[in-house]
Amino acid sequence: MIQSLIRAMNILEALKEPGKSFSLAELSEILDLPPSTIHRILQTFCSKNYVIRDEKTHLYQLGPALISLGMAASHNVKLQKVAPPFLKKLSSTTKEDTFLVILAGFKGLVLQKVEGPNNLKVIEKFGYEVDLHCGAIRKSLLAYQSDAFIRDYIEHGLSRHSDKTITNAETLLQQLQNIRENGVSVSCGEYIRDAMGVGAPVFGKDGSVVASMGLIAPMSRVDSKRVEFLKKEVKRCAQELSCNLGYHENTADKYRAF
Repeated sequence: MIQSLIRAMNILEALKEPGKSFSLAELSEILDLPPSTIHRILQTFCSKNYVIRDEKTHLYQLGPALISLGMAASHNVKLQKVAPPFLKKLSSTTKEDTFLVILAGFKGLVLQKVEGPNNLKVIEKFGYEVDLHCGAIRKSLLAYQSDAFIRDYIEHGLSRHSDKTITNAETLLQQLQNIRENGVSVSCGEYIRDAMGVGAPVFGKDGSVVASMGLIAPMSRVDSKRVEFLKKEVKRCAQELSCNLGYHENTADKYRAF
């Protein structure tokens, strides 16, 4: 374990007492740490608004930046409870491995996975992080982010993971627009050779995208007719999951020009 991170987390734990602010001396006594150590950590937290300091009383309390983190965590907890039946249903219908992916910075993180019955599989691990421009499931997440996020993502660099990875910004933007118009995404070999993926966005109660779900299959098992079937099933299950999270079509304008 990283000792400095443990100390930082312990400070946040101490500060979470409802309705109370703490002085540096109080935190030092509670945590049995030198005031200088606590002060350095608090300065970092304050710079990101995870902690705020009252300039008159010099007391510290939890800051507003933690609210969005807590909301995101609560979304994921609910997702983990609600999503499994829909992933299982999609896997049962398509006979393929199905995945639920969430945003993790500029990556898409596999939050849940359900294995289909076929012996020939594409390896995509739980907890696996891949760039958002790679693969249908992750691009379904990227397509519904804000314009500013997408610009920053492209400026960060479009890494090549295979010879079919989209690394041209204009091509990627057009693909993202198509995803928003169709509500579903398809990819072939963008980061896993000889694999195809189908993904669709999952929306929360406020109309924002909270995850994407879909499947990955060997290209040898898919023809044009089956692709259309998989697109239909992925989109339908993603919509059903969105409804169970409280989403209604009129809660957000999903179709936005870049």
